[in-house]
Amino acid sequence: MRAALPLALLLALAACESPDAPRLETPADSMAWRVAEGAGGLKAWNALPGVAFEWAVVVDSTERVRTRHVWDKQKGRVRSEWRIGADSVAVALYNLEGFDPEAPDGSVAINGRLLRGAEATERLAEANARFVNDGYWMLAPLKVLDPGVKRSVERRDGFDRLALSFDGVGLTPGDRYWIEVDDVTGSMTGWTYRLEGSDSEGGWDWVEPIELDTPEGPLSFSRMKINRQDGAAILTDPTVLETIDETEFTDFAPRLGAAP
Repeated sequence: MRAALPLALLLALAACESPDAPRLETPADSMAWRVAEGAGGLKAWNALPGVAFEWAVVVDSTERVRTRHVWDKQKGRVRSEWRIGADSVAVALYNLEGFDPEAPDGSVAINGRLLRGAEATERLAEANARFVNDGYWMLAPLKVLDPGVKRSVERRDGFDRLALSFDGVGLTPGDRYWIEVDDVTGSMTGWTYRLEGSDSEGGWDWVEPIELDTPEGPLSFSRMKINRQDGAAILTDPTVLETIDETEFTDFAPRLGAAP
C-alpha cells in the first residue's frame, strides 16, 4: 500500500524530540520511522530487557524446521536451540556483541554433551546465523533504522515501498528488501526481497498481528508470514521478557517445543 509520506514527515519531526529517535534526513528515513512506530516504536523496543521466540517453517501443513531463541538484550547474551536429525537438539549459549564466527565466545552442547574445538566453533557459528536469520523475520520493522541500513523510497507495482540495502552489515550484505506499509497505521504488511547472489525475488505477506505489552507500551509483531507463490508459512511466536531467567544461560537441557 502507498505510504503517506507527508504525514510521515510531520510525525517524524514531532518524534525527533525523543532521545530514541534517530536523525531523520530523507523521506525514506521518515518512512522507516513510521514503520518502526507502526510496530510499537523504538522507545518500547530499546527499553525491553529481552525477548524469546520460536521460529518455524510449515510447508503443506507439515512443520519442517523449528528453532528457539532467547535474547538478553541488556547483557548481549543469546540462547539458541535447534534440532539435528530426528533425535538430537543443539543448545548454544553465546555472546552476541562482537560475535566472531572464527573464534566465538560461547558454549554449545548436543543432547547435553558439550562440544569442543572445531566442532564447537562450527555449531556456534551456525547458532548465530540462525539467530540473525530468524530474528530478522520477526524484528524487521524495528530494524529499518539500524546503523548500516541504507534506505530509499522506490515505486514498485504502483506503490511506494521502503527499499533497504546494507552497507557491510549482516551476514549477507548483498540482500535487498522492499517493505510494504499500511497507509493508515504505518505497519509493515509484507515484503519482497532479492537475496545476495540471486537474480530472483521472493514475496511474503506478513499476517496475524499480535500486540504484546511492555513497560514502555505495546509492541506489535506478525506471527505468520505467507509465501505468495507456494503458500508456505514461517511462524514467529514471540514472548517479551521483562526479567531474564538466568537458567536459560546455564542449563543445556533443551526447551525447544516438541517435534511435530
